[in-house]
Amino acid sequence: MGNNRLLAALLLIFGLVSCDNSSFVDDVVKSNTPTDLRYMDITGAREGKSVRTNAPTVDTGDAIPVFELVSIAKADGTVLDESYSQFVSIGQTTSKEIKVLDANGNIVATTIAYDTSQNGIITVAEGNKFTVGDYYFTIKVTTDVKGLINSTVFEKAFRLNVGPLLPSVLIYSPKNQNLVVGTGNKSTVPIVPNTNPAIKFELGSLTDKLVIDGTTGVISLSPSYRYTAQETLNPIVKIISTISNESVPFANVVNLIVSDTPVSVPLSSILFFYPTLKTTGSFPAGGDGFGVQVDVLGNGEDVWGELDNSTARAFVAPPERPVGNTAQTILEVQTNRTTVTDPTSSWMVATTQDLTPFQYGFKLSFTYHYMPAFQTYLADGRTPVDIEVYISTNYKGGDIQDASGKWLNGTWTQVNKAMKCQRSEGVSGSNSTGAPWGTEFIGTPYPGDQKGLDPDGRKNPSTTFYNKWIRCTYDIPVSQISKNYTVAFKVASYFTGSLLNNATVPGRGGSFYFSDLYFKASE
Repeated sequence: MGNNRLLAALLLIFGLVSCDNSSFVDDVVKSNTPTDLRYMDITGAREGKSVRTNAPTVDTGDAIPVFELVSIAKADGTVLDESYSQFVSIGQTTSKEIKVLDANGNIVATTIAYDTSQNGIITVAEGNKFTVGDYYFTIKVTTDVKGLINSTVFEKAFRLNVGPLLPSVLIYSPKNQNLVVGTGNKSTVPIVPNTNPAIKFELGSLTDKLVIDGTTGVISLSPSYRYTAQETLNPIVKIISTISNESVPFANVVNLIVSDTPVSVPLSSILFFYPTLKTTGSFPAGGDGFGVQVDVLGNGEDVWGELDNSTARAFVAPPERPVGNTAQTILEVQTNRTTVTDPTSSWMVATTQDLTPFQYGFKLSFTYHYMPAFQTYLADGRTPVDIEVYISTNYKGGDIQDASGKWLNGTWTQVNKAMKCQRSEGVSGSNSTGAPWGTEFIGTPYPGDQKGLDPDGRKNPSTTFYNKWIRCTYDIPVSQISKNYTVAFKVASYFTGSLLNNATVPGRGGSFYFSDLYFKASE
């Protein structure tokens, strides 16, 4: 009898414990099952342009969620294929081993830090295939709490609305043209590259003297025009999307010299791509006219992000910068945190350009301005880091390289050795300002103060490039003219392990500042 009572008591206790464990597991599952995922819609995005959402909100209890793209569908329910999704990435939580140093720079401990700032952020890369319309993203969210995995699929979690790509360039070639009164001659047909073709033309000024063909953009003298003397007319030309009815005005795109007999006209230059580079934050996915790809993050606090260091702020706008380009941004890449520099590899990829409109009668080039700052050399005299410049004529999007340096998309040619560069001679106090520019030399300069050993054979002991702005131009040969011309800038590291910038482990990666990238076509 006593044994039976003991057995019954044990069974009761076991049952209570089992119920408690089951209830506990159920509570954990319920509290960490993802619910209520919310993204803010993005409306008015542009065909082929990069897009980045804000961080979403989702209820997972106290668990860190993992986000996964399941599918993308059009408004009519058509599910899109991989040619669309290959341009889409979703940020995740990252972890990093942080080294704790003593006063002498020796590593005394390590700890793990988690960064959730990019978690769930959807990025659509430059050059994507999304055309005009609405797109709905289905997202899967998963949690893992001590081996208990829970997932929820959220249908239509994010809506992307894409509008027509509006023109950024209008080209009349040549820019200076002669209209002779009484002959009926007209301007050339303008070129409008990189835009949705559903457009029409209107004049925004000088409508009392000129008329424009709404379909072709050809300009001629108004029938009511009365000639009194030779004059130059510089009309504003508006391009209007027939899809959205949005209007983009262009000034200073054509000079029409009106005369009663033919006259010779001067040649001119066209800056057909001069992005503001405007972006937000220290680790953006891109900005106006560029995208960012990070292969190896390193430990710097900025990767092609907004400038937050006063050293580069003294840069004076070059005269080529368009007057309306008031949002021009200086980008910053840091490659070290305090005295510690870890290997890093990141790309700034400029928007792909169609150069074929300029294949006859133009000389093409691109120019950029940058400053290598605060670099100190390795024990053997080498620089830890540099900016490598590459061009491609067949790149159509996607990651350029992986973390091991394997090429993934496009065929790329490094052109540092072909650059025509000049060092800034302008100063404000101790800061470099840009112009006037020094003597031109070929090849991008070696970062740093040029002192010490020179195993790479690139130092110039007679000068310094430490904290100096540099202006570089690449003349694009005819053989490289294509519809898919892309220039990309890679911050590359040339060492392993961690540098401490001391006598034990010399070297500091420093920072790079970048501004005023533009393409020019010279008649």
